[in-house]
Amino acid sequence: MTAYYPPPLRAAIVGTGGISRTHGRRIRDLGSTVVGICGRSLASADALAHDLGGAELYTDLEEMLDRQRPDVLHICSPHGHHADQSRAAIERGIHVVCEKPLAVSADDARSVMELAAASGVHAAVCLTKRSYPMVAELRSRLAAGTIGKVVAVRGEYLSSDSCHDNYGWGFDKSIAGPSYATADLGLHWLDLVEHVTGSPIALVDARFSTTRPVRLRDGEEVAIDVEDYVRVFIELTDGTPVSAVFSGITPGQPNGCAIHIDGRDGGLDWRVDTPNQLVHRPPFGSIEIVDRDPPRLSVDAQHRSFAPAGHVEGFADAFRNLFRDVYTSIGGVPVPYPDFVDGFRVATLIDAIRASAELGTPIEVPAPLERHRR
Repeated sequence: MTAYYPPPLRAAIVGTGGISRTHGRRIRDLGSTVVGICGRSLASADALAHDLGGAELYTDLEEMLDRQRPDVLHICSPHGHHADQSRAAIERGIHVVCEKPLAVSADDARSVMELAAASGVHAAVCLTKRSYPMVAELRSRLAAGTIGKVVAVRGEYLSSDSCHDNYGWGFDKSIAGPSYATADLGLHWLDLVEHVTGSPIALVDARFSTTRPVRLRDGEEVAIDVEDYVRVFIELTDGTPVSAVFSGITPGQPNGCAIHIDGRDGGLDWRVDTPNQLVHRPPFGSIEIVDRDPPRLSVDAQHRSFAPAGHVEGFADAFRNLFRDVYTSIGGVPVPYPDFVDGFRVATLIDAIRASAELGTPIEVPAPLERHRR
């Protein structure tokens, strides 16, 4: 079991949107310091620095990296910048924590993954659903055969983010890449199903919809050609059938990520809006609610639990858990975390789903890469 606090590091942040505040606050929670913030403008960087208690301000990433020489760079910018900004840090021997997705294509993700591997830096991707205690418990119970052989998986990632006519950068291919609902929302669910079942995705059959093909930017109409609603049928390598929906246009669902797993001897469900609970469905009899109670959980779930039972741990805590594992590994104590190999894997899945939707046919997915950790 690793210590609660990892070694204190000097961190820098690029990007000043809402997620950057989550990163900055969790960095400080762990006893580390934000020494530099890079934004599109000094005003946006200053607003974030004020919220975090101060840091040097920059509008040029390379200047910040060269002057501050941080131990780790947190990348919180729009998707299309992630790969190049990762390269800038890695080439300087600086560790990276990158928001998802790692890149907007599998080819670009592979390139930056290989650069990270050759450099020897620690490079993490924020696939934070793995860092919830009850996701770790779900994974442990499936591995232990609690519900017998898994026979089917269902789920969704539903969001109300785009239940309006306004244009945002997520629809701009030059900034966000060629996918919205899959690359911004569905990737969390795709990683989740592989992580908890331990069985990779082998086949995808997807259909895309763009329910609002015209949006408004400064009062002007803009044509939209990326998906905001996805239906996908999936087959795992062990033959398990899987189905999912990814949506950015679902009213009343700000972040409705859920996974439902059916086994021969019962079922297990987890939802991000009730993150401290698993639902255990026996084939006969009453449904059981399994609450987060650290002494009664698996070792992996205990590792991600810090508050006593009855106190909710959720979104911000999952980021803290991830950063703690990465920073502990940087300090010399290896702890598993979602790395650039996982980021490449997710990019491969997104590309396959896009290809399936464009061609209207099932697409086989290559097997995951072998991982050789330190």
